[in-house]
Amino acid sequence: MFFSNILSLLDESNCDSSSQLIVGGDFNVHLNAGLDNQGGRIEKKDSVKSITDIKLAYDLVDIRRIRNSDKRQYTWRQRKPFVQRRLDYWLVSDCLQDLIEHTEIIPSIKSDHSAITLQINSIEDQSHGPSHWTFNSSLLDDDNYIDLITSSLKIWLKEFEDIHDKRLLWDLLKYRIRQFTIVFSKQKAKERRNKLADIENRLRKSELLCATDPTENNIENLQKVKIEYDSMYDYIIQGNIIPSRATWYEKGEKNKYFLTLEKNRRTKNCIWKLFNKQGKEIVNSKAIITELKDFYEDLTRTKIQTLVPTIFRTILKT
Repeated sequence: MFFSNILSLLDESNCDSSSQLIVGGDFNVHLNAGLDNQGGRIEKKDSVKSITDIKLAYDLVDIRRIRNSDKRQYTWRQRKPFVQRRLDYWLVSDCLQDLIEHTEIIPSIKSDHSAITLQINSIEDQSHGPSHWTFNSSLLDDDNYIDLITSSLKIWLKEFEDIHDKRLLWDLLKYRIRQFTIVFSKQKAKERRNKLADIENRLRKSELLCATDPTENNIENLQKVKIEYDSMYDYIIQGNIIPSRATWYEKGEKNKYFLTLEKNRRTKNCIWKLFNKQGKEIVNSKAIITELKDFYEDLTRTKIQTLVPTIFRTILKT
């Protein structure tokens, strides 16, 4: 019924086989009984026919299966009894195949499903400049950070020993602490990213190994790496609480909540598109920056041209 409703919605939206569509998510059903299953009883659900109807009506293809015709990799698994399925898909219009750079199955956090990604090479990434710096109060629990600040404080006090104004001295010390903290945080973040990349790599290898050789030892190793991966993200989520500026969260939903909230804030702070003087829509990030620069230069020039004669007239009258 769910997929029949999707078909009805697409029909009502005046979509046709020439439309460019991307449909993705947890379909809760396998599309290829031979390659998308391992373990358990394999059943062919009626919903497969509904999905097939959608694919035929709108010329959609399972892009991952096309790119990996014989590869076994799964997006969902349970341990006892050990069962693996590929239940998550990207179905894209056949005409979009050339624009799809790659599609991957990657580890996810706090879920029995893996994540699926789709990269489209015709959409440009929006570049971001340096953002407003916020002190991460979790550093106050880092013994290394505290020791380094304490030892550096003596050096800074000696550096500013000729400053007798206590307010100026306090501001200079805060400036040095800020400099030191930014460098320390960047180094710590780099080490954390490297560690996370290593865990993700081991998790991918464990998942692929379980897909081809689901022995008890391989399954046990997969569970250990998954727990390590989730624990790593628990720490990252605590850091996301600070820039998200949220004051509460619901237990069990903090991962999704804060990651989404911080992402939404970044999205709202970025100009993704605008119309230029000719009324043309611009989506390229460099073109947007140039257009904004020209706009404010013209605005400033116009104000100066308007204000200067007025100022001179006022002076002459005076």
